[in-house]
Amino acid sequence: MDLRNHLREKFPTLESERLRLRKIGAEDSDALFGCVTDPLVRRQTSFQRGTLMFPARLFRYFDDTYQSLRDLHFAIERKEKGGLIGVCSLQFWAPEAGKARLGYLLAPDFWNRGLATEAAKSLLKFGFETLRLNRIEARCSVDNPASEQVLRKCGFSLIEDGEATSINAYPGNGSGEPLKCYNLTRPEPAEEQKRICYTNEIYL
Repeated sequence: MDLRNHLREKFPTLESERLRLRKIGAEDSDALFGCVTDPLVRRQTSFQRGTLMFPARLFRYFDDTYQSLRDLHFAIERKEKGGLIGVCSLQFWAPEAGKARLGYLLAPDFWNRGLATEAAKSLLKFGFETLRLNRIEARCSVDNPASEQVLRKCGFSLIEDGEATSINAYPGNGSGEPLKCYNLTRPEPAEEQKRICYTNEIYL
């Protein structure tokens, strides 16, 4: 069974110190809708207007993705209390190319607690170790320094070329500013890092 079919049959649950990342369920519909349609969150997303008409429609959008698995969407919940407080995703998953794009959103009540960074790091680990991705990309608006800080804490580097300034802003943003593009490649295995360091000590 290939990995995509395996994930269709058993979507994973990921855990970190404070968080659990799991499949989005119908019971999350209201919390999901409230989170995504919050004006502070909405302006940084690319959802089409029709998708945000009512909770059941938005949930159906996410639920449909568990069949195609082009995008892997995880509900973010706190271990101690449960209940969806955000979404963390690996979007545009291309197994053959070994790449995907990181996305995340969090209800404003839970901002500035390090939760977005914790969720992102957990999903990145899954992406590199389980999905065997070679590269994970990410984007954020130029007027969203908090999201940029999350990416930098996760080890992402800004793409310093034309690609980084050629992407249009999110539809909900309205600022017309371009998006910043970031990139993160698979970490070197520990043994390979040791070998490279040893070689550098000898020859440099």
